[in-house]
Amino acid sequence: MNAKVPSYSILSGRILQCLILMACLFGGHTYAQKGIGYDIKPFKKEAIFRNDDKIGYNLKFKNNTNEKVRGSIKAKVFNYKGEEVFSEDLFFTMDAKRGYNKDLYLENDKTKPGFYQFLLMVSANDYIDTLSFGYGVDPEKVYSTVNRPADFDQFWDDARRELINIDPKFRVTRRGDQSTREVDVFLVEFQSVEFQTIRGWLSVPKRKGKFSVIYELPDYLQELRPDSLKTDMAVFRLNVRGHGNSKDNTNADFNTFNIINLNDRNKYIYRSVYMDALRGLDFIYRHEYLKLDLRKVIVKGAGQGAVLAAVVSSLDNRPQGCIIERPVYTDMRTLFYMANTQKVIPWPVTNFQTYLRNPRNRLNEEGLFKNWEYFDPVNFASNIRSRVLFGHNQKNTFSPAQAAISLYNQIRIDNRNIYMSLDENGMDKTYYGYEIFWMKKIL
Repeated sequence: MNAKVPSYSILSGRILQCLILMACLFGGHTYAQKGIGYDIKPFKKEAIFRNDDKIGYNLKFKNNTNEKVRGSIKAKVFNYKGEEVFSEDLFFTMDAKRGYNKDLYLENDKTKPGFYQFLLMVSANDYIDTLSFGYGVDPEKVYSTVNRPADFDQFWDDARRELINIDPKFRVTRRGDQSTREVDVFLVEFQSVEFQTIRGWLSVPKRKGKFSVIYELPDYLQELRPDSLKTDMAVFRLNVRGHGNSKDNTNADFNTFNIINLNDRNKYIYRSVYMDALRGLDFIYRHEYLKLDLRKVIVKGAGQGAVLAAVVSSLDNRPQGCIIERPVYTDMRTLFYMANTQKVIPWPVTNFQTYLRNPRNRLNEEGLFKNWEYFDPVNFASNIRSRVLFGHNQKNTFSPAQAAISLYNQIRIDNRNIYMSLDENGMDKTYYGYEIFWMKKIL
């Protein structure tokens, strides 16, 4: 779904048509078994409804047995607060090898902009199942409850000044053991704030010419390795402190990394991590001689990496594009609220709550929110000037769409695109096809 419909060439239009066709093929929820099969699809292919769209799903059930089947369907819809906003009971009869087809309309006076969980509890003969779906209504009208501190810009100007005053001591070492016949791989090392050594991997095609650059940032505690497969562009993958080969003085686990010095915004781990990512971008722009085309740089990441990509693009307007995929950490107040209303507690609320329960940390919930406002990606978004591709999945319980969409809605530029996947644990195949198309359109 595009926030602003761009103009495409005939060839690009055909590519997009293919992508849309793929979305239609993969966008539904289809299942078949010996007893009852079903094919359930939203009225809109990405389950995003806007303006005067009819909100609902088409329900198709198939009796694969040789007997008549009688059953019931209980449909329920819940908002992000956990409130039931829709309920309806349906009853059906299917003769042998026949089906049941119905359009179920979900809109009522409780429907507001936001993201919803749609449950279907199906019972028929010996068949019992609960099916879960997610959909969104007017996502561009969902706004964050986070406040941007008055000294937000000053806080990050001070952090950047500290970074600038540290000699990066860039070091580039070609690694023959990682290089291939078509790609040179370099180990990159530099100094960041607190004089920490940060490392990453730069992969550059061996053939002549300059190459567009993809700057990739890591998900939470993910180790990024060299990309030796791309032969048409350079890829710089950075491991910020505590990640991969940058663990020299910061080696925490899943439960402790993001709470390091959480009670002091001037010492909090992400102040340094954000600066690591920013210096990584500076490495690219200082090393054009490595056949890097500085007119064509895209910053990207998923999860934590998506947050880092957004922050880097906010603090430095040189990149041409920014890919934000399934961002975490957005709108912390909403995440804490949803922890009390959802069966699955959004991340990283559990880590933060554990920290708050320790009296030695001297931090209460409101104090946490006030500190976090300096790090919430929502508060960086309005400064992004590059083109943006924002991808998220509807049923993401780790980083609920209701909170994540706040980041997208704070981006003020016209050249932004949003894609919402129906997959539960990640993005669907169509998204990655669209991402490639989007990058090539820019580069």
